[in-house]
Amino acid sequence: MTNIYPSLTEIGVLNPEQITRYSLQNINNVDVLRIVYKRSKGSLLPTSKKFKFGRSQKMVVTDSGSHKTETVYEISPFLTKVIDELHTIVSHKHNRKEQLEIIEDEINRLEEETHSRVAYLKTLINNLSD
Repeated sequence: MTNIYPSLTEIGVLNPEQITRYSLQNINNVDVLRIVYKRSKGSLLPTSKKFKFGRSQKMVVTDSGSHKTETVYEISPFLTKVIDELHTIVSHKHNRKEQLEIIEDEINRLEEETHSRVAYLKTLINNLSD
């Protein structure tokens, strides 16, 4: 039996048919991949998983006359393969309305995380000013 998603299998994704969407963020030169699953009712498996991939550091010459260099961080080639497999899985699963709902859900999630983080930082400021 051939595995049609070898990169996903390598990171431990065992049920690719349950994947509904994914998101990718870059935080401090680390790519954070979040995979969201549709689980059956009563399932004890998580509805999402996060994976972190470091970026490779590369020095490139920005000015050949003065030999100035700049550090560039590149996405992992392995992560690129994972994203390709995920795109294959989810690209045909959602119509336009569902895609809009997914985007709205992601915005709501981001707003909640941002609100929580701001509240935490305000608490730290209040504790320092007392």
